[in-house]
Amino acid sequence: MMGELRERFEVRSAGVLPLQPPKIEAPDPTSGIMHDVILLEKPPELFHRFRSLACLKSQYRRWGADGWQPDVVLVYNLSPIYNQFLLWLRRHMNCPRLVLLLLDSPNLGVPLHRWKRFRRRFKPMYTPDSEMIWRFDACIGLSRFTERYFKPRNVPFLWMPGGCTPARVDQPSSRRFEERNGSMRLGYFGALADHAGVRPMISNVLDSNIPASLELCGYGKLCQTVDELARSNARLKFHGLLTPGECLSFGRSCDVLINPRPATHGNENNFSSKLFDYALTGRAILTSKLSGVEEVLGPEAFYFDPNDFDRSLRMSLLEVAATQREELDRRGAAIRQRVITAFSWPTQGARLASFLFNVCSGTAAAPRIPEALAA
Repeated sequence: MMGELRERFEVRSAGVLPLQPPKIEAPDPTSGIMHDVILLEKPPELFHRFRSLACLKSQYRRWGADGWQPDVVLVYNLSPIYNQFLLWLRRHMNCPRLVLLLLDSPNLGVPLHRWKRFRRRFKPMYTPDSEMIWRFDACIGLSRFTERYFKPRNVPFLWMPGGCTPARVDQPSSRRFEERNGSMRLGYFGALADHAGVRPMISNVLDSNIPASLELCGYGKLCQTVDELARSNARLKFHGLLTPGECLSFGRSCDVLINPRPATHGNENNFSSKLFDYALTGRAILTSKLSGVEEVLGPEAFYFDPNDFDRSLRMSLLEVAATQREELDRRGAAIRQRVITAFSWPTQGARLASFLFNVCSGTAAAPRIPEALAA
């Protein structure tokens, strides 16, 4: 996404890291982005947050003194440092347009006990997500569902669930996986954590009588649990942590890839980005219906209801098991073509640029090409 934005905007960026930052000329190890300023957020938390906020304000003033004034500030998620920086910007007469890039929020739409809400009022640098979202001039949201927080107040909203790089379809892998045999092979790669629905997925597959095995790869708090289950059940296999290229190769060795994301942990406010990699494998996909996923994958994917998780998933597993491999492969190929055509990063970059241009101009007319600061 940042690569596409740099093709269309003059971008200066700031990043927050939880560890000692690399040299300024080195890319952010978590994203690969070459930031202009790197901030820290680590223990002691409050000290580093105030220090990072001061550094960001100081850098912004230096840019202004050098004659660089952004037309739009694009902010990645809602966090204490960025929130306070935006509130500071709001107090300036020449405040640029503020645009939220909302990847996820575990708090939006979740009722908070009055006592907890009262205590958090006294927490330094704390602004509730439900209040902070009204400070933005526009929002780019990964989840289709989050539009409901902005539409009532006529705040411009762009649904942008993410994108894919089509060239990765032919990316070579340093690891080979077993060829598909007569029995069906279900697969999963991604986070091994409760928010991803890994445990109920495993339970429902193992408790079912479908003639299929389940293979997983990934990393997270449930690594040891998954490994132990795999050692004790022949229908379960764990490959550990794989590289992005190896994940695609692993996915191609499966018949169906499962995305079991539940309607908990604020998942309705984000989008499961691994679905783009799932699509690039060309294999059939079974996924929960959340965040507009059906608009990305289309009618060829298999879906289940996350609000009726166990029963709906078991029924979908039976449907998948009764489907011939040729039909599964046809569905997978159709999904891949749909995603490559409609959700490649060049296509998504053009949509983002058009949206930001209109936000800067305040009209539908094509504005001048603005400068952008991405934080």
